[in-house]
Order: sequence, then C-alpha cells, then structure tokens
Amino acid sequence: MPAELHNPVADSSAEKSLREKNRLRTIADAMVLLAAAALRLYALSLKPLHHDEGVNGLFLLRLFREGFYKYDAANYHGPTLYYCALVTSSVNNMVFGGEGTTTDSIRFVPVFFGIGIVALVIGMRKRLGEVGTLVAAALLALSPGMVFFSRDFIHEIPLVFFTLWWVFGLLRFYDTREAKELYISTIALALMFATKETAGFSVAAILASAVLASLLSGRRESLSVATFGGWKRVILLVLGSLAVFVACIIVFYSSFFGNLRDGLHDAIAAYGFWFKTGTSQHKAPFFTYVRWMMKEEAVILLSGLCGLVLAVRMRNRFALFTGLWGFAILFGYSILPYKTPWIQMNAVVPLAMCAGFAAQELWNTTSRVRARRFAAIGVIAAGLLITLFQSVRLNFYHYDDDRYVYPYAQTYRGFLDMISAVE
Repeated sequence: MPAELHNPVADSSAEKSLREKNRLRTIADAMVLLAAAALRLYALSLKPLHHDEGVNGLFLLRLFREGFYKYDAANYHGPTLYYCALVTSSVNNMVFGGEGTTTDSIRFVPVFFGIGIVALVIGMRKRLGEVGTLVAAALLALSPGMVFFSRDFIHEIPLVFFTLWWVFGLLRFYDTREAKELYISTIALALMFATKETAGFSVAAILASAVLASLLSGRRESLSVATFGGWKRVILLVLGSLAVFVACIIVFYSSFFGNLRDGLHDAIAAYGFWFKTGTSQHKAPFFTYVRWMMKEEAVILLSGLCGLVLAVRMRNRFALFTGLWGFAILFGYSILPYKTPWIQMNAVVPLAMCAGFAAQELWNTTSRVRARRFAAIGVIAAGLLITLFQSVRLNFYHYDDDRYVYPYAQTYRGFLDMISAVE
C-alpha cells in the first residue's frame, strides 16, 4: 500500500473496535450458555423419576452392571441414550464411588444435549445475525419445555440435538464443500435413527422445507455435479456417507456387535410396531400441539410465526427453511392421533431460530431511531422474561402439576417422601 494511503491510526481503531465486538460477543454467548446450564443443572433430582425414566433406567442398569444391552423392537426406542448414560454413570462411579447410576448421573445426558442444542444455534450466527442468534439461543436456553425435558432421562432431547447437528453439518458442507463436514453430518443422521424411530419424520420435514424454502425465496443457484468436484467425487461422497451411516447403525443396534443378527432385524421391525403405536395410543385432537404451545411456548410460537411471515415477504431462504421446518413438524405430528408433549420439542428448535430472524429484522429496522431501538429492546426483553418466568415456575415449583402441559404422567413429589420413610 502506498505510504500516503496508509493510515495506521485508522487501522488501529478498526482493530480495537473488532476486538471489542468479539469480546462482547463472547461474553453474550457465555451468558446464554451459563443460563442454559444453570436452569438444567440446578436441583437436577428435584422431581422424582417418572415411569419412562424408570423403564429406561432398567435397560441402563443391565448395561452398567452386566455389560449387556439388547434392543427391543417392540419397546423403548433406540440405544444411544443408554450408551451415553453408561459413560456418565461410569464417570460418576469412578469419581464418587458407590452406585454410578444415580438420578443426577443419568439425567446429565439430556442436560448435556440440551446445552449442546443452544451451542449449535449460537453456531448459526452467519445466517441469523448477531441479535437473531442471541435471541434464538436465549429462547431455547430458557424455554419451559426445553428445560423440562433436558432434565428427563428420555430420548427426545438427544434426538433434537442430533437433528440440529445434522442440519448444522449439512450447512457447513454446503459452505465449504469439504468431505469431512458431510461425513460428520452423516454421523449425526445415523445417531438420529439410533436414538428414536421418529427420526424419519424429522428428516422428511427438513428435506421438504428446504426444497419449498428454495422455491419461495426465488433464488436459483446453479448447483451441479461440477460444484461438488465432478462425478467421481460425488460418487465417492455418496458411497462414503452411506458407509458411515450403515456402520453407525450396525454398531449401535448390534450392541457393539454383541447382538448382530437380532439387533439389525429388530431395528427394521421397529417401524411397523411404532406405526401401529402412532395410530392407536395417546390419542388427542388435531390442534393439541398448537394449544399446548400457546399455553407453554407462546413467545416462541408467535414470534416464530412472525418470523415466517417476514421471511416470506423478504424471501430470506434460511428463515423460510426454519419456519417451514417448525410448522411442518407441528402439522405432521398433528395429523397423527398420537400426541405427547415432548414430541413438540422437535418444532420448538426451528421455530426459535425463525423467531431469532424476526428479532434481527426488528433490530435492523429500528437502528436509526433511538426511541424505536429502545422499544425493540423492550419487546425482546419482555419475550425473554416471560419465557424465563414460565420456565422457573414450571421446572422448580409446578414440575409435577398435571394442570400444566409438560408434567405428562409425572410422578408426584410425595413419592420421594415415601422413599425417604422406607429408607
């Protein structure tokens, strides 16, 4: 650069401003993650284990004590939850001794994945913007349902994490075209199917939403075989991904090759069983999920809807994708007679990201008028405070109150008093 055009003072000022921006971003991200961790870890054994946690615990106990697990096609979903809990229980046993499978040690599995969901959303900053990322991550950190089921030893939160990880990995592959990103996302996809049979529902909703978002956005990108390095590379990527997927499925459903034939057979047979379950048990009307979300997740539902409307008007492809993904999940599960509250967590995550887009646009449109900027801050803060209030009220005071949505067949707190008396 010519000496007369170089301004070291300006360069130094710009670098200082960038460092300050990065520092504030790091602090904000850390605060959101700390809030997520605090709500999920505090008094983790406060509510008694309920029926489903107890059933899952029986599988874990056999795996922990005898080193054996056998997948059952007729019950209880996939094996990843138990192997993850084996790790946390073994660490607990090595560090503290005694019985490793405590309430805290097994519930740390959904806690870990629940915090991981928030961290993955923070990684979406490139597409959601600074404010949008923080708002989306904060909504998920504080969400009553996300906190509640991140404190339950069931399969749903790990499934939601692996689903978001799969999408995150595919976006990384789309940006970089690197094979490792595709293979990492394929591992996430396999773990989805090794966690719960409803993974296929999420995959269908995500793929349909991606196609529809591309059409509605009006963006026509010339993605061709050459874009990904030619036919030879594409074939290798497809075969490599297929090999990674099949290998992961075999490892988990065969109980790490200890139950190879029956495990793989039952992994396929499970879908017939769960199709029957989805049409015959836990029946509820079509609008049940919308009614439940209006009662417990109204901020995320309504702001996500606002985000989708804005995305349609602005033709923002990523926001269209997240909004359509969230409502496709709600619609698809609403068609089925089977209704349970933890299933709607699969819709809460994409709707929170779409809500983040709405917050980013609100922030952008008020940037030039101070009074409007303060109003925008007030609206965002009010939404987060309402969500926090609902979360604390549910998770630490009314966690066994069946007048609320999420304590679905939850064991009452008096059960712990009975256990204490027996002991």
